[in-house]
Amino acid sequence: MYEIVILLRADLEVDETAEYYESLSNGLGKKFFNEYQDHVETLKTFPFFEEKYNIVRTLPLKKFPYIIHFTVDENKKIVSIQAVTSNYQNPNITRIKL
Repeated sequence: MYEIVILLRADLEVDETAEYYESLSNGLGKKFFNEYQDHVETLKTFPFFEEKYNIVRTLPLKKFPYIIHFTVDENKKIVSIQAVTSNYQNPNITRIKL
């Protein structure tokens, strides 16, 4: 079993995102937070998801367009959640062609 350490940045990102979703629809922020918590629980027992950036691994949420970025210290049995970021891309944004 791995210990979970959540950096302040990631904690704030989760809070802000939950508040945003709650402002869109009553109860949606809670659903986001619960899904995030479920994924954190998964990391306690199985933290070896995709290694994305050198030592940083990622775990996407299933129902929301967000990704948990974390590192794993196998010796100390610690998972450190570094950030929780959106992977949403708006298809309506036009790209400028150079």
